[in-house]
Amino acid sequence: HSSVVVRRRPTTNATGDCLLRPPSPSSSFSPGVTPVSHLNRTCRNNSLLTMKSDIFFSIICPSVGVLMATLMTLAPVSDLRAALKEGKLGSLNPVPWAVLTGNCLGWTVYAYYTKDPFILASNIPGILVSIWLNLGAAKLQYLSLRESSSAESSRSGRNRSVVMVPQEALVLQIIVLWLAILVCVGWSGLTKSYQTQTIGILVNVNLLFFYGAPLQTMMKVISEGCSESIHRPLMRMNWINTSFWVLYGFVARNDIVI
Repeated sequence: HSSVVVRRRPTTNATGDCLLRPPSPSSSFSPGVTPVSHLNRTCRNNSLLTMKSDIFFSIICPSVGVLMATLMTLAPVSDLRAALKEGKLGSLNPVPWAVLTGNCLGWTVYAYYTKDPFILASNIPGILVSIWLNLGAAKLQYLSLRESSSAESSRSGRNRSVVMVPQEALVLQIIVLWLAILVCVGWSGLTKSYQTQTIGILVNVNLLFFYGAPLQTMMKVISEGCSESIHRPLMRMNWINTSFWVLYGFVARNDIVI
């Protein structure tokens, strides 16, 4: 008489975990059939590996990204403090700091639309630190312009006042631009999904300007053969920070973050 072997197909619940019914006492297995207990162990191991992978990419990576983003915004702080003590900006290029304010503002709005706590937590410190950086740069630019205007006034006999320095003008322009974007997008009548996508695209454009801002002095670097105006710690932190957020974007399947 030939024996009939019943193979039980594993089923899964809503979370994807394997649910295998235990064999009845009368069940028998031929040598070519994998025992149910072994299949259960395999399913549990696969679920555990998937869970660990999800935790790493969806929680650990963006958490490290939050830390890296904060360290990136803090990178110029020590150099600006030294410049404030010395009383002159020197070779520091403050343009990226103004663009950083707009970048963090845009990502904060995007985090509000997507309700993403990691993006929000990585950009709120950036707004605060960038404001301090811009204020410090404006002070030093004012001192420099005040000295040059005083020297010019003594020669020409005309009093020339300093009303606004370049850093202040650039920051105001970027903030006004983002306010105009938020009003236009918010009152456009688009669905929330399209509003989120629009903000995400525009903040990535701002991000490109932020990454390219240090290269603004490239002509000076080439002509003088000196790269002091390119802030290397900020460039390094940009690269590290971007790496973690790209990993998070892939796992979250968020093209805007990638």
